[in-house]
Amino acid sequence: MKAKPKFFKLAGAIFLLLFIFLPRALFGAEALVRETKSGKVEGTIFQSELWGETITAYAWLGVPYAKAPVGELRWKAPRPPEPWQEIKSCKKFPPPCTQYAGLMATMDCEKFGEVVGSEDCLYLNIWRPPTDEKNLPVFFWIHGGANCVGQSAMSLYYGANFAYRENMIFVSINYRLGPFGWFFHPALSSGDALDNSGNYGTLDIIQALRWVKENIAYFGGDPNNITIAGESAGGVNVYSLLVSPLSKGLFQRAISQSGAPLTGSKKKAEKKAEDVLFQLLVKDGLVKSKQEAEKFLASKSKTWIATYLRSKSAKEILSCYKKGSFGNISEFPNVFVDGVVIPDSPYKLLRKGKYNKVPFLVGCNKQELKLFLPLSLSTLSEAEFCQLIKSLNPDQPQIKIRDYVSPLIYYNPFFWPAYSLLGRAGGIGFELAGVDIPANYMSKHQKDVYVYRFCWNDEPKPFDFLIGSGHAMEIPFVFANFQQDENSVLRFAWSKENEKGRVALSKKMMSFWANFARTGNPNGKGLEQWKPWSRTKPNRMIFGK
Repeated sequence: MKAKPKFFKLAGAIFLLLFIFLPRALFGAEALVRETKSGKVEGTIFQSELWGETITAYAWLGVPYAKAPVGELRWKAPRPPEPWQEIKSCKKFPPPCTQYAGLMATMDCEKFGEVVGSEDCLYLNIWRPPTDEKNLPVFFWIHGGANCVGQSAMSLYYGANFAYRENMIFVSINYRLGPFGWFFHPALSSGDALDNSGNYGTLDIIQALRWVKENIAYFGGDPNNITIAGESAGGVNVYSLLVSPLSKGLFQRAISQSGAPLTGSKKKAEKKAEDVLFQLLVKDGLVKSKQEAEKFLASKSKTWIATYLRSKSAKEILSCYKKGSFGNISEFPNVFVDGVVIPDSPYKLLRKGKYNKVPFLVGCNKQELKLFLPLSLSTLSEAEFCQLIKSLNPDQPQIKIRDYVSPLIYYNPFFWPAYSLLGRAGGIGFELAGVDIPANYMSKHQKDVYVYRFCWNDEPKPFDFLIGSGHAMEIPFVFANFQQDENSVLRFAWSKENEKGRVALSKKMMSFWANFARTGNPNGKGLEQWKPWSRTKPNRMIFGK
């Protein structure tokens, strides 16, 4: 008789557990399948570490937002994605857009200098908290890399922590890079103004925004509360979106981190495209000199030239550009004034108030140039530096500066002060061109411009001196991405000694960014007041030392 109560208690407990958890499990499975205008997509459960706690988010990785820009679509404006019938699996990051491998995109050290990625790369990633809540704010991230390198799959840009902690949607994108994203040759011109623009990477970002506007409600996002944000070239692209009439109404707030409203010359872009064509003709043995090339091309139609250029492989195209460190390429005019996508100089448009006026948050780092100085002074190659980062212990780096730079530099008495001064001078240059001047222009036309400077430099020695508050160091603080695995490019910076301080700073910065994304004002409960910028009162929030 006594066994019955125990049995009923056990059965009741099992029933209660099933009642609580089974619906949640079923809902979670259903929640990973979402509609889009093109077809259904299935995501995955994404686990991450947020300040020592394991958190879970929903993620859809590699969602197509446009047709593959290959074949006849190379050097044309992006087209909407082709519809699909079956549920599309979106559980893996998309391939990077075609580029030279370097530290700004990968930690696969053995591939450095090689052409990697694919021209079929117009995909985006979506993270959201594991709930059924709707109308969440949307944070749209544009990666950096001089518009010729980088990818959304870097752990530096994971959106799980930001989405989970701040209860919003996080979107990151890939877009065409280098000569596949920005290229202009008259032979490629047709009757379509967008196809003729040459600013294909910019058009990709606009198409991705348009896709988000049309589809993000399926993922619980608010299509009328979208914040665009980007760092370095991503920040440059944010400025491009601010001044492009094609992006009007596609976003409600904007953040530029270490970017500037810069553009190149369309004439220079055309001149470089002609040089690329000439190099290809020489490599194919069709001509031997520019004079021969002019005669040869005079007998060819625009259609022949366009077909010839599109017939060349990505590797052949990239071989016509000089490789630099970090996967960068030189002689590359990106984001140029074309009269359609970018109607005029962004500086001029900002000064005149002819831009998409939305709340704007902007800033840069105190020692921007320090990210780039070490490789220029080191005895190590970029691949060797990559291996060093992968192998070191951040708590005990066991690296000395004299083992890192050449003796001629190390024992030069001018090295120490010159290095610090050069790093700070780079920060001043970034701040003037990318922050203060545009903030002054924009504050004439709107009151909601907020400015910051990032100064944290508590990395383990000697990286506190070598890197300090260098370019891109603020990104992990905003997104709480302090990964220490060997594939994290900034793993050298995160030690147990600096953990308490960087977590506190990360919490503050994430709150400011998220508040801004929600309301257009970074201020909120528990935070010091961040006053807007004006020419008469140039208020600047300082993060770190």
